[in-house]
Amino acid sequence: MANFPSQEALSETIGSIYECALDPALWEETLDRIRSLMKSCNAQLGLFDLVNKRALLEKSVGIDPYWLERQTDHQAEFATWERLPQAIPLSPDEPQVRSRDLPPEIAKTSRYVAEWGNPQGIVDSLGMVLLHTPTRHAQVGVGRHRSVGLITEREIRLGRLLAPHLRRAVTISNILEVKSLEADTAQQAFDALEAGVVLTDGRARIVHANVAAEAMLRAGAPIRRAAGTLHASAAAATMELHAAIGLATGNGSAMGGVGLAVRLTETGHPPALASVLPLHGGTMRGHLEPRARAIIFVSAVDAGAGDAEVLGIAFGLTRAEIQVLGMLLAGHTLAESAAILGTARTTAKTHLGNIFAKTGVSRQSDLVGLASRLSAQMGRLRAQETTSMKARACSPGESGPA
Repeated sequence: MANFPSQEALSETIGSIYECALDPALWEETLDRIRSLMKSCNAQLGLFDLVNKRALLEKSVGIDPYWLERQTDHQAEFATWERLPQAIPLSPDEPQVRSRDLPPEIAKTSRYVAEWGNPQGIVDSLGMVLLHTPTRHAQVGVGRHRSVGLITEREIRLGRLLAPHLRRAVTISNILEVKSLEADTAQQAFDALEAGVVLTDGRARIVHANVAAEAMLRAGAPIRRAAGTLHASAAAATMELHAAIGLATGNGSAMGGVGLAVRLTETGHPPALASVLPLHGGTMRGHLEPRARAIIFVSAVDAGAGDAEVLGIAFGLTRAEIQVLGMLLAGHTLAESAAILGTARTTAKTHLGNIFAKTGVSRQSDLVGLASRLSAQMGRLRAQETTSMKARACSPGESGPA
């Protein structure tokens, strides 16, 4: 494709994205790279805590402070736009383009377009949802100035290419609770995290495990050590982790979605997830462990997750099914749930049938009981991990991790 960025430029940008996962202070520089590649006038990225209604991470380039402040005036309109992708058959890595995907009748009556975009000469935008759960939402977007014209297939292709890498970086930032790690103390910072952190070489051999991960390895769940190599409780998860680690030995550009939010445990067991981050270019590697080629972050389901989300991850429910389940667990009838979610009752009934099939129960009361039992299991698992970590931290006579 004409004027498409060189492989070198793409590789540098992807590497920069991965550095941001460990140091969010680098996001402005990386967003500026993306803005340049996209031939756009601005770029924004945000990670939001939906439970406490606060921004965990907000970064932008190319937007005057005056207009950045005015943008918050249109949050109510943004909330209505969030439903649009549900009506458009887009894959998770497909960008949403205003000129292509926003219905003309909405664009014509939009106060955001009229009062915010038009005065700045912004004629188009491209956005991507990077993370969306009942507790977290993350997105990235760029704006196009009239002097350049509308978003083209070139930018859409770029968006598809960058989406899985941006999603991986934001997912890991979420696991780390967006803590900025100073390079010279990164290993100490990892050791202080509640999430498990494992560093491996290119063959998945463990070269370092933080206190939390070492407790998991000793317990044999949700990760374990076999002949010095990292394994997961679920065999399929081990295969995906090893594949991702192999791809991470380069610059990570070939990873795509491999190794992102890997379900470590078998269906029906307390869920735990892992994400693999390549150590690109050696910038962080030199301050960690020279043999390390990948960092694996292991965590239980978000501590702020509700019973519906925990059950959803445990049994592989879709986002729509989790939403219906959440309504039912909150005490709503199926009809009420459909009305609140703005969907047809027949659609909600289909989702409920899928939930029954995946969880192996046949009544709503059984779903409530199952959610309660799984929530209790998660609580016990977290308590056991905390006790094990404290015991480990108070035992200086033990040898360090392999």
